[in-house]
Amino acid sequence: MIDGSWAAFGPGETVRLNYFDWGPRMHPKRVVCVHGLTRQGRDFDEVAKGLSKLRRIVCPDLVGRGRSGWITDKKLYNLDTYVAHMSGLLDHLGFEGIDWVGTSLGGLIGMRLAAERPELIRRLVLNDIGPQLELEGIRGIAAYVGQDPRFKRLGEVAEYLKKVHADFGDLTDAQWSEMTTHSVMRHPEGGYGLHYDPAIGLPFKTPPEKAPPASWDLWEQITCPVLLLRGERSKLLSRATADRMAKTGPKAQVVEIKGVGHAPALMSEDQVALLREFITFGDEEDDAKEDRPAPKRA
Repeated sequence: MIDGSWAAFGPGETVRLNYFDWGPRMHPKRVVCVHGLTRQGRDFDEVAKGLSKLRRIVCPDLVGRGRSGWITDKKLYNLDTYVAHMSGLLDHLGFEGIDWVGTSLGGLIGMRLAAERPELIRRLVLNDIGPQLELEGIRGIAAYVGQDPRFKRLGEVAEYLKKVHADFGDLTDAQWSEMTTHSVMRHPEGGYGLHYDPAIGLPFKTPPEKAPPASWDLWEQITCPVLLLRGERSKLLSRATADRMAKTGPKAQVVEIKGVGHAPALMSEDQVALLREFITFGDEEDDAKEDRPAPKRA
């Protein structure tokens, strides 16, 4: 894995953003993995390890998270900005026809790109997200996003993450420890804080009274194959919405992950295997086409 960065332009201002680059740089098949609202690109380490022999994997930190820069106009922490930045990243890397894995917010970005720039997305994985979100789940996120807690020890950070991300599932101590390592920054005055700009929570500052408008029209515009992972206990993505996603638009393949809420952590081998099977489907046929000799001219 290597670190990369690029200058993300607009809207409003330019900011340097970071990404983690796994696998052969010249591999023609690419996967881009984008994290949830308060997370960062290292959330996909296990996915990258499981796919990097088969693909080039790029995992960015969205603006205001991880190693990426923070923006000065805090109102720009919104979906339009994130979509513009990720569209710019794909252009910067020269990527088209990629496979997109998006957890929560990362999935919303992927849906927008798949609908608005269909040439960019070959296959789309949505991790516990869809065109209709439930108010209970939104309120649960609003209860913690944008907080700026301070910790004296890493162990305190781990306990905090276990609490606010309990719905990630039954992770091992080693997995929580790994997540903790990449979720913190050390403050100059001592101690630790969460590795994001607290201003990313501004859209949730006022407790929501109703769920955001559904975007089924956007869903109908998506034409690429879609794999939808839904946490069995998810309060953000209802089973009814998942069922409708399976019957409309791109007609998603739906897999429900047992014992998990919002959202599956994508750290276990069985979850990584689901992604690998979906993303590499048809590889043998593609390889056979590439090896087939060109027809002779008459």
